[in-house]
Amino acid sequence: MTELGDRFEEDGNEQEEQDDSGFARVYMVELLYKTKPELSREALYAKMEAYTGQVDVPDDEDAEDEEDEADVPGLAVWEAEDPDPSNDTLMFFHLNYKVAYAEGELPAQTCIFQTNEETKPEKYETALQQAWDWPEAREMVGACRYSMLLTDFCAAGLPYKERLELFQNALRALLEVAPCDALYWSASDKIVDPRQYQSALAEGQTLYGAMNVRFYNVQGRGAERREFLMDTAGLAALGLPDLQCHFYDMEPGEVASVLGDLGYYLYNRGDVIQDGETVGWTEQQRWRCEHQYALAAPRRYVLDLDPGEPYYAGRQHHDENR
Repeated sequence: MTELGDRFEEDGNEQEEQDDSGFARVYMVELLYKTKPELSREALYAKMEAYTGQVDVPDDEDAEDEEDEADVPGLAVWEAEDPDPSNDTLMFFHLNYKVAYAEGELPAQTCIFQTNEETKPEKYETALQQAWDWPEAREMVGACRYSMLLTDFCAAGLPYKERLELFQNALRALLEVAPCDALYWSASDKIVDPRQYQSALAEGQTLYGAMNVRFYNVQGRGAERREFLMDTAGLAALGLPDLQCHFYDMEPGEVASVLGDLGYYLYNRGDVIQDGETVGWTEQQRWRCEHQYALAAPRRYVLDLDPGEPYYAGRQHHDENR
């Protein structure tokens, strides 16, 4: 359990001075390795085409020269030029995923950045503090020295389900060609066991990795009651609100279950819950909702959940009109 302390304002007024939703223009996952990975371009291309559909190269002479030099007929991966010789970049253009622009349609892209720089475990500290479902995460991440970064590009205009589908399929291809020891999801600040991730996706858990349910112990307020904050991270990066509940004395497992179920509901239905509406899975469980800015970093839109008296520790503006 992470201690949050007095790092947020109860009603979020300080955070509302800006207008940013947390949407990720570029989506990314970092693959961590204990030993330097070997990456076969030919095998990766075959997997990419199998899982994401037809792929292609940019229509310019430089890219065509790169393809000719690779001596792999029809290979639809572009090696980007990088002034740093320690970095290798591969780029795929996914013709089955088109994004509409004023000038016309362009294919969404995924990029793979390889680097020889050693990873630094402290970079993942906040994620490791919340790695509830992988007890060995800290030890594994500490043993990793190498990484590859998978990102999308020109994909932000896709419908969010298509965008995540494309990204997950590209990640599936990369994992099968170059299996890693740990996955770091930047948008959800979540460290994931790659084997658990692949099993979860096979079981239909679409948001495994993409959504992180986090738990904070709120300290320093001088109150005798147990005060907690739970939220999700990762949904706002896709264009949906994340979820949060600031509460007293409730069973954290119950709150986590509500957040997880509601996260999938929003993913499947969209941002359809209006301010003042209630949600719940029993007659007694009716939690009032309101869109706010998040109490815990990163800054983003959330759907705040009020479980009612005597449990709610936050504030919703419509409370003043009851």
